Amino acid sequence: MFKVKYASLNYYPDVFLISNIAVAVAFQVEGKSYYKNHFNIMPKKKKLYTFDDELDPSFTNMMLNAIKENILNFNGELSKFTFHYVNNFKFDDISTELFSTLAEVEKFIEDTTRYILHPSMNDDKKMTDKEKKKYIDAYLRKNYEEVNKSYVIRGKNKKDRIRVDFMVNDVNGSAQSFKIINRSNQAMHTIRSLALHAIINEENLTFILEEDMESERDYIIGLDQKNIKVIERKDLIAGSH
Repeated sequence: MFKVKYASLNYYPDVFLISNIAVAVAFQVEGKSYYKNHFNIMPKKKKLYTFDDELDPSFTNMMLNAIKENILNFNGELSKFTFHYVNNFKFDDISTELFSTLAEVEKFIEDTTRYILHPSMNDDKKMTDKEKKKYIDAYLRKNYEEVNKSYVIRGKNKKDRIRVDFMVNDVNGSAQSFKIINRSNQAMHTIRSLALHAIINEENLTFILEEDMESERDYIIGLDQKNIKVIERKDLIAGSH
């Protein structure tokens, strides 16, 4: 049995804002007579420097490589390493996953890296929409009792219907729908339509956004509806805290 602990390293231009971009993922693998750390950095750092053009590329590259060297040589609880980063570069909470074989571990590390760092991956390594939905499905099935894919929700008017990517039920039977919104010219229109449907029909709806969708996220938050939430896709990682 192998235990994998992992967390993404995110950059925040302003420590008081929630806007951020994932720049790397740290993994710690432990098994019987086995211990190894990994630190996978975003391949296309131009994405980071576009996100904040005040960053110094040379210094940032040097810092990320230093973090990588430190974690690869680190021997101890991953939390003892990640808690030091509290300013602009911060680690997410640590998640944990268990696997039976090292091959499963390696596949998980590859998939999770591709998923979290998707916007900055080389084209041949980027996840397809189908692969991303499969990864999100795995996350939801670890956290909810029942998960339905491509679910049609009917409103109070029988002709009023929408399709969401996932409909889940928790242990208390409470329903929650999830809709993935990709960056496009139609994104805001889709959000407005689905949000209106959720408000009228009192449905629980969570929008899953890509990174760099500030306007869309601000619009959803500005609705100030308890039943409508927004999260970034990279925050849905298939482990458990």
